[in-house]
Amino acid sequence: MITEDVDRPIKEALSPVGGTVLTHEDSPIAVSLDDSVEITSPASMPRSASPIDHPLKEIPLTSPTQELSSSDDIDEICDVLQDCTIFNGVTYLGTVTVNAPKSETEIQRNMVDLNEQIVEGIKVSVSIPSCSDGSVVMYDGATNTVMKKYEVCRITFYAHGKPESNEAACFAFTWTHGDSIESSIFQCHVFRCDIPEAVGQVSACFMKAFQRVPKSLTASVNGELPPETDLSNNVGGTQMFLLELTMEIKEDDGKGGFSSVPRDRDFFKLRCNVEKQICLTVTQLASESQQKLEVKRCFGVLIAPGRHVKHSDMQLLDMVLLGSDKGDNGNCFVISGQWNPKEPALNRLNMETPREEKIFLTVAVDLVVRGIREPIRLLVETHVKVFPQNERWWYFSKRSLIQPYFLHLKEVPSSDNEPNFEVSNIETSGPIDRNRLNLTLNNLASYIRSPSITSIDTLTPRDEYNSDGDEPLLSGTGEVSKDCTEVELESWSDVLGKWSINRSTRPKQVPALVKQGIPEALRGEVWQRLAKCDDSSVMDNYRILITKESNCEAVILRDINRTFPAHEMFKETGGGGQDALFRLSKAYAVHDTEVGYCQGLSFLAATLLLHMPEEQAFCVLLKIMYDYGLRELYKDGFECLYLRLYQLNRLMEEHLPQLYQHFRDKGVETHMFASQWFLTLYTARFPLYFVFHIIDVFLLQGTETLFQVALALLTMCKKDLMQLDFESILKYFRVTLPKKCRHEEVARNLMKLAVTIKMKKLKKYEQEFLAFKEAQESADQYSNELERLKCELMRSEEEKKRLEDQLSQVKDMLKREVQKAESDNQKNSAIINGYKEVCQRLDTEQQVAKTSLNQLMSVISGCERCGELAQKMATNSNAVSNKTKKAGEDNSEAQLLHRITELELELARAKLGQVEAECKNQFTHVSGLDPQAVFNGCGTPRGAEPSCLAALDLQNAVLDQGGRGSQNDGTTTGVGPSRAD
Repeated sequence: MITEDVDRPIKEALSPVGGTVLTHEDSPIAVSLDDSVEITSPASMPRSASPIDHPLKEIPLTSPTQELSSSDDIDEICDVLQDCTIFNGVTYLGTVTVNAPKSETEIQRNMVDLNEQIVEGIKVSVSIPSCSDGSVVMYDGATNTVMKKYEVCRITFYAHGKPESNEAACFAFTWTHGDSIESSIFQCHVFRCDIPEAVGQVSACFMKAFQRVPKSLTASVNGELPPETDLSNNVGGTQMFLLELTMEIKEDDGKGGFSSVPRDRDFFKLRCNVEKQICLTVTQLASESQQKLEVKRCFGVLIAPGRHVKHSDMQLLDMVLLGSDKGDNGNCFVISGQWNPKEPALNRLNMETPREEKIFLTVAVDLVVRGIREPIRLLVETHVKVFPQNERWWYFSKRSLIQPYFLHLKEVPSSDNEPNFEVSNIETSGPIDRNRLNLTLNNLASYIRSPSITSIDTLTPRDEYNSDGDEPLLSGTGEVSKDCTEVELESWSDVLGKWSINRSTRPKQVPALVKQGIPEALRGEVWQRLAKCDDSSVMDNYRILITKESNCEAVILRDINRTFPAHEMFKETGGGGQDALFRLSKAYAVHDTEVGYCQGLSFLAATLLLHMPEEQAFCVLLKIMYDYGLRELYKDGFECLYLRLYQLNRLMEEHLPQLYQHFRDKGVETHMFASQWFLTLYTARFPLYFVFHIIDVFLLQGTETLFQVALALLTMCKKDLMQLDFESILKYFRVTLPKKCRHEEVARNLMKLAVTIKMKKLKKYEQEFLAFKEAQESADQYSNELERLKCELMRSEEEKKRLEDQLSQVKDMLKREVQKAESDNQKNSAIINGYKEVCQRLDTEQQVAKTSLNQLMSVISGCERCGELAQKMATNSNAVSNKTKKAGEDNSEAQLLHRITELELELARAKLGQVEAECKNQFTHVSGLDPQAVFNGCGTPRGAEPSCLAALDLQNAVLDQGGRGSQNDGTTTGVGPSRAD
């Protein structure tokens, strides 16, 4: 059973004698659930495609000696030269003829039988090839001579022994022997490794051999013959791959994360002194049939303020995230870098920009791609504006920067049957806007600013129209003869004579003659008259403009080498033609600061230079750009170009409905082929004769010529285009269509057809577009308003939640306070009840004391001598009571003091009662008489008189002290009982 990772290269074989171990990623085999391998490659023989279901009932065994002793099998075979992996320490157990070559059960049974019967087989070495066009070769273990070859294309099944069994070190494969289906014999060859662990690596090598289909068989897999001109199988050919880079800038949101910053039309809005992240996503836009590029790793993300910066001036960011993801269009490689705004090299990007200014930000990422020798660098230049740190974005729609890159790769020889490329050049058409108008244009994202003739091309498909190769027609191709007939000369001579008299008015014959084509010898003069170039001040201004400096000079120098390379005038680097083109492009860039230098405009400038001097060419160029409205296509985010493409869409729907529907079904949009036509006036790709004729009519009619020529081309190629798929259509526009216009007769017929097409509804379509645009803007406004309201709703919900939390807290606090108050109330109630009980007890005791005192006073008052003291005590008591009452009237606090005095008096009476009791006890002890009888009889015992007197004196003293105490600011003094003598 195969348990190894078949996509992992085998780093080291058991005992590698020679050869190389290769990997492959596209598997033309099927791996079943039981880990056995069945070949499904078309390279396999037809007879192995249908399995035999019935098992073998009797297994005829053949020993290895018997098999190798056959004279047919021991032919002297020369050494096999192939990329392979050779395994030593292998024992050949023999072969068995089978009837079911794809039955794993039968192969496992044969493996068990041979492993048990053959104790010592033949020591051999086995060579396993790296692709399916090789052979499995068996060498003698002692002499290292070739014993047998088994072509991989004849191997129908492979399996190895089950793990943890006696056959764990064995492997086997079934091989088809015979030259025809009728005479075919299926043989099962069984081997045993000296080291069981080697079986896994042997299985992996077999898997690699089954996976790798040679390039010569690639087309056969699809049932096609390999075309001789197919670039993908042609070493030295050039392929183009389309990559799309999406960039977002994120800022620290203060909550531990990062959120995307808003992006206006063409610039990002940043805040100073805020941590940032740059997130890049690289996606390959390719069809299922095109080779996929695999990004292995990223060297890093670099940024710098400004544009056209040097590598040494760029700052490397700290990497945060590296990884891949499965996007809608294919595999995506995601890179994120941490941007510290306090880096000194990035100070310019951390300073607030003036209100009406923007600064450039350059971002570069270096990627290592499998199969490409050197790293590729993708460069992004975009505007940014820096705002204060506390700036708030109330609402915005998320818009990422999307920029396509056209990667031109040249295939170089490779020894491992794997594609190997070197970078020819990398081009970009600048940022695109996929969400600009989501109308019938459907994701109008144009690759429009072309730095070369191939910069707006998309994928390069195969097609059957290119008889002279797949290379696109070089710009500037075609010789234009200056010969003309006498009739033409006479006609134009008459017209030019009348025109010279009155240059402001065109003669009536001009339109008809121009539509037929201006003679090459007269084009320079007629073009200037059609464009009304009669201002000499512009020519004088040109001589001044070429002396000024421009920040676009480096870009212009790069582009002029790719402008009209097929024409002698511009072929030589540094020649007069290229110098004149450089000056003309630079002068326009200095003159038109709003548009500047437009990549692709050099083709139009070169066309003019072929017919007139630089000064006059500059005048015509200005007229075309301003008066004919070509510069409007480059302004305001290519808004006018979107309008023209929408108009072409509607014209196709009107004039070519079947082709229009076919393009919609195949996903072909007008911007994919017409953007470059409109931006360069068809000068970038078509032969010169056709280009000159288009310029003739364009200077006569204006913008409608663009649509007429486009419809004429589509009409001419409608039959071919209806039979092609998406990729083939794009390649047809890039390669085949320009070549079809090489002949003057074809170009003449095209223009003849073009000028007959009526453009009556352009204004209507323009109004539709503006209405759609207004509706889209309104929808965007409503969407933004909806987002704003959502944000406000979220804030309101958050505020509501916050208030609810506060209310809950207040409720909890109030509940705790109420519980505390209830607890305190209960405690105070308990205290009050305790005081009430104490007061009640004191009242009871007081009442008892009064009763006792009254009884004692009544006894004392019966005595003559003590009666006076009792009366005196009552008088003192009344006096104290009067004094206390008077003090209470004078002072509000006296009531309290009066209460205290009363309590002290009650205490004194209690003590007096105690003294009385002691006196009684002493009297009884001394005289032995009943004190009650003595008192009743008014007799005073001899020894008791002093005690009674002492008791009376004590009572008077207490009453006096109580009276004084009530007068001394409420201060009382306790008096205790005194002992009697």
